[in-house]
Amino acid sequence: MAIPRYYTVGAVVPDARTLKSLGDRLDALDLAPDSVVVLARRRDERLARAVLPEAHVGSVESSLSRRQWLEFASTFFSASTVSFLMGVVHLWTGLVVQAVLTVAAVVGLVIYHRRPHVEKRLLRLGMPERLAKEWEASFPAGFALLLATVPEDLFDEAQDAFLEDGALLSPLAVDRRTVL
Repeated sequence: MAIPRYYTVGAVVPDARTLKSLGDRLDALDLAPDSVVVLARRRDERLARAVLPEAHVGSVESSLSRRQWLEFASTFFSASTVSFLMGVVHLWTGLVVQAVLTVAAVVGLVIYHRRPHVEKRLLRLGMPERLAKEWEASFPAGFALLLATVPEDLFDEAQDAFLEDGALLSPLAVDRRTVL
């Protein structure tokens, strides 16, 4: 019984034009549907979907889970209760503490929602931690991360498609053998 070997080749793409040219080179290889994955920021997701309609496009920015929202609300409510009790003793201290707490909570939520979570998404896809860290480091300088999973016989052509363009950041490949 022969188990087929697959390779995942990926790189951080600096702009939409480079993404389109790389997508065209990968289309020429006639890959299986859903073998090309593009991870982009939420604001760039629609553009990436328009540039590569045949690829699976996902966002790397995430929101809080229900449990995290509940924990956040509980903590905020508890701290607000303390600032309310401070306000009973000294009104201005309670108001200042509540204002600082509210501003800190809003700033924290904005920063969390805007930060890309590339490494977390790649680890969920089963990528090695070393590659995920390298792509996470180079993602802020790019437009999107494109991953293509190809069978062993198309690996050289896929790798050449990625290496043909010198503008790509961190072009890397990994062997995706099935573990039994």
